[in-house]
Amino acid sequence: MMPPAIAFPALLQDFFQRRLIAERGVSAHTIASYRDTFELLFCYVEQRTGRTASSLTLKDLDAPMILKFLDHLETERGNSSRTRNLRLTAIRSFWRYASVRDPTSLPTAQSVLAIPTKRFDRPALDFLSREEVEALIDAPDHSSWSGQRDAVLLAVLYN
Repeated sequence: MMPPAIAFPALLQDFFQRRLIAERGVSAHTIASYRDTFELLFCYVEQRTGRTASSLTLKDLDAPMILKFLDHLETERGNSSRTRNLRLTAIRSFWRYASVRDPTSLPTAQSVLAIPTKRFDRPALDFLSREEVEALIDAPDHSSWSGQRDAVLLAVLYN
């Protein structure tokens, strides 16, 4: 006989209280980011399905729904790929926890966890020209002790 599935609202509350706060001790900023992710997700799912967050089940948050939500973030909300990936990280973290707490959700969890992060272009690192480096090293006052110290520190950092 299989154990009864854990209700989604209870599982989500347990995720925030037990997993994030008690076990992992994440920062308040992380909790706020994860909270915002789920608020956005619930609003999106409610608009698409007409079901409130309290009536959702784990099966409602399957991979196709999550993919549509992530596309919605980029196309309609104008979020960048980095923000999309951050939201996906929060969702994946929840699904990892849900798969351990509710083994009946493993097939759905597996499909959600398989969603890849989106690649994005990283800005190229620019370097200072030789003249700019020389200007930085020559900037401290070489007549004072602290100026000589600063010049040496800048030269060491450059080298």
